[in-house]
Amino acid sequence: MSSKVHLPSINDLQQSSKRRIIVCRGRSCRKYDANRVFENFQQNLSPDVELISVPCLGQCGNGSMVLVEPELIWYSQVHPDEVAMVIEQHVMGNKPVKAMLYSKFHSKT
Repeated sequence: MSSKVHLPSINDLQQSSKRRIIVCRGRSCRKYDANRVFENFQQNLSPDVELISVPCLGQCGNGSMVLVEPELIWYSQVHPDEVAMVIEQHVMGNKPVKAMLYSKFHSKT
């Protein structure tokens, strides 16, 4: 017997103004310690920020991948020890961590 997982559509996620942290925990990202990245967010995020684990964000080979919504800010190669910086600077301070931005979608300048 198999169970199906319902993932929200991109449109559903973009329509909300609530802050969300989405962490890829797919096979490729797990090689880069995505499980510890997720756990560090889980242990340190404010309860008003929703934390979501997804099986793939479609950016394999660039992990660990983290997406912050509703701003649609992508971070690549996130290490577990960098989670605190994302929380402090971006989540609490509303300023993306430029050095960690995923260059496919964002300029670091």
